[in-house]
This record gives sequence, structure tokens and C-alpha cells, in this order.
Amino acid sequence: MVTTESWEAIDVWRFYNQRCCMENYIKEGKNGFVIHRIATQSFAANEMDLLLKLLAYNLFERFKLQCCDPIQRSFTIQRFHREFIQCAGVLVPSGRQFTLKLAESFQNRWAWLRMERKSILLE
Repeated sequence: MVTTESWEAIDVWRFYNQRCCMENYIKEGKNGFVIHRIATQSFAANEMDLLLKLLAYNLFERFKLQCCDPIQRSFTIQRFHREFIQCAGVLVPSGRQFTLKLAESFQNRWAWLRMERKSILLE
């Protein structure tokens, strides 16, 4: 590492090592939540668009932390979408409620049901 700081080598490493994941967070924001696209010519509208995308990113990270098993906590939004959202199922109306009926062949059925139970218990 090259730096202009006059620190001990271990201190330089510790300081810059804290920042090493930031590029991965930015890449996740770009690929999963499209934060790099400018929606309009209006600065205020673009600011709101970015804030909503960052809110969605933070909610997704919080959901993974609180509701997912340790193996799914490392999933990117793209992998999570591929593993859980793009699955065969039918949304069945019943009175005033809708019920999601998952296909019997859904590979991650039990993980989905665990996440569902954990999310219901959240306040």
C-alpha cells in the first residue's frame, strides 16, 4: 500500500482494510438496485429516486440479517431474486386476503417458509 500518512504499517493496513468492502457495496447498489441510472432531468426527483433505492437496499440488508439463515445472508439481491423470487407459485385470492401457494418442486421451500415465519415476528 502506498500512502502519505506517517503511520506504522499495521495502522495503515487497519485503516484501509476497513474500506475494502465499500466497492462491493457500490457494485451491489448498481447491479441490484440500479443506483447508477438517472431517471429524470430534475435534481430533486433524482435525489428522491436515489434515496428510495438506498432505502430498498437497506431494507433488503436488514431483512437478510433478521430473517435469513446464515447461508442466505451472503446472497446478493440478484442471487436472492434468482433463488427465491423467481419461483413457481400461484397467488390465490380468498375473501379479503391473498395466499401464496408455492410449487411442491420449489427447491428452497423450507428456507422460504422459515424466512416467512421470522418476518411475521418482526416488529
